[in-house]
Amino acid sequence: MAEFSAGDLGAVSMTEVQGCLVVAMPGDAGEETFAQLFDAVSQWLVARRAPAVVLDFSGVRILDLHEFARVRTLAKVAGFLGARVFLVALSPGIAAFLAQAGADMGDMHFCLQMEDAFALMARLAQEA
Repeated sequence: MAEFSAGDLGAVSMTEVQGCLVVAMPGDAGEETFAQLFDAVSQWLVARRAPAVVLDFSGVRILDLHEFARVRTLAKVAGFLGARVFLVALSPGIAAFLAQAGADMGDMHFCLQMEDAFALMARLAQEA
């Protein structure tokens, strides 16, 4: 498990599960924390050539459009590096807000639970 300090937010946890990177998203990632997260994920993908990144939002209660745009940028970079991005455990309130605000979902996949993300990954891999 790789970890780095995220200031007063505690540690942002990144771990490899079934060859994929799983990131526990911090509850309120400021610019510096997100920049560190962005660099760590990018470096990990380049080093390991992982097929997917799972962003676990179970600890996130509020997500605005600016923060979501940062997540989309991370997803685009991951896509350029050959990885699919799965967002897991968005709260119903965040999901409703993003839908009502017309947020661009891009090529990300959304799943209710971690198990759903890995099942979808397996299905997509078989279809490819």
